[in-house]
Amino acid sequence: MLTTWSPTSLSPARRSELRGWLLLAVGSLAIAGILALLLGLSRTPGAQDWLPWGPHFFYRALVTHVVLSVVVWYLASLGALSVLAASAGNGGDRLGWTGLLLGAAGVILLLIPALADQGEPSLNNYVPVVGHPLFYVGLGLHALGVAIAALRPLALLWRLPRRPVPFAIACAALTYLAALACFLLAWTLIPAGTDPDLFNERVFWGGGHVLQILNTLILMIAWQVLSEREFGTGPVPAGLANAGFAALALFAVASPLVYWLGGDVLGLGHRQIFTRLLWVGLPLPPLVMGAGLALRLLRGPRNWRSPAFLSLALSLVVFAIGGFAGFFLGVADTRTPSHYHAVIGGVQLGLMGLILVVILPLLGRRLGEGRAGRLQFHLYGWGQLIHALGFFLAGTAGVPRKTTGLDQGLDTLWKKVSMGVVGMGTGLAVLGGVIFVWMALARLLRRGEGGHD
Repeated sequence: MLTTWSPTSLSPARRSELRGWLLLAVGSLAIAGILALLLGLSRTPGAQDWLPWGPHFFYRALVTHVVLSVVVWYLASLGALSVLAASAGNGGDRLGWTGLLLGAAGVILLLIPALADQGEPSLNNYVPVVGHPLFYVGLGLHALGVAIAALRPLALLWRLPRRPVPFAIACAALTYLAALACFLLAWTLIPAGTDPDLFNERVFWGGGHVLQILNTLILMIAWQVLSEREFGTGPVPAGLANAGFAALALFAVASPLVYWLGGDVLGLGHRQIFTRLLWVGLPLPPLVMGAGLALRLLRGPRNWRSPAFLSLALSLVVFAIGGFAGFFLGVADTRTPSHYHAVIGGVQLGLMGLILVVILPLLGRRLGEGRAGRLQFHLYGWGQLIHALGFFLAGTAGVPRKTTGLDQGLDTLWKKVSMGVVGMGTGLAVLGGVIFVWMALARLLRRGEGGHD
């Protein structure tokens, strides 16, 4: 059964809420881009002297940039998807608006420490933080807001018939709640007085792994919807798609049990269990759907002027290469960011297509046939591939991750060329991202066609 979203299927309240979540998601990307510009200026001789921040601003801004562009962007997008899968009714509207307001308030609060140049940055994995009460409160409020909105689709888990997309959104909501449970369990189990860096690393380690399952589900939702739109059918039969969605959700739901069965939360064994969880539970569902999508794309029709086709093709290629690179990771070198930048880039390309091609038209805001609509996918997709390739090559030469300047040890031509490739890819991807943010915000901030707001 195909997805049957249409502008008339959404009440005015739901359209307004959907627009609010999209503004929060895309607006967070825009702010992350501004922070990225400030990051560049803070490392530019001469320009850095004009900035009103101290030398540690770079890392505070870097943390906030990552949280906005990776965490808030995807969670707010889940909030938007929950609108489309929620049952009609005032109760659902109240939950949605409560969640949206809390989510927006949280983003405002977590911005303050970076702009005020306060708090100790922690570059821990998955959800880096600034050690300031306002940052933690803001992060918690945003997480709570998304959780409240995500309660609404859960009833679809037990309802028949199971159309793939609403069922997948319900599985994504359940996965997110499992990630929150992991964060809360880790927070309560870590002993008082633990070193702050170790505390942050272990609080966000388990739930951060579960968030990768959520990101994969979001990509698979985009593949399902865009494939239906472009080819009239999903990448794989509906039953097989639902089995993949359910399998990922089941692995996510099982993950909080690790905190009872996995030994010391600060121990190496506990840490390795979550790594194995992703190795065992994550690859097969997107691999099966990706293979089905590849066959659809190869059999055609191959319309390279279609934003939906571009989103499907480029997201599949970038995500697949990122996943393949994950089997060749080094120890603390740049092959790790090569892997996750490509994987996240694939998710990003799918979500860009879902928003521009499907969700914005539900609000009466169509993409149009202009060249910029296609160019953004090429720039972002190929830019991310070049960026990831540069990081992978640099990693094989031993360039360490999470370093800048002289700490990178660029003492050979191979290392310098590899990092130059990273910079070239970054520039292309950033330009594609800027076009996406500009096009999405321009449509969200004006009145929709037919008077839809």
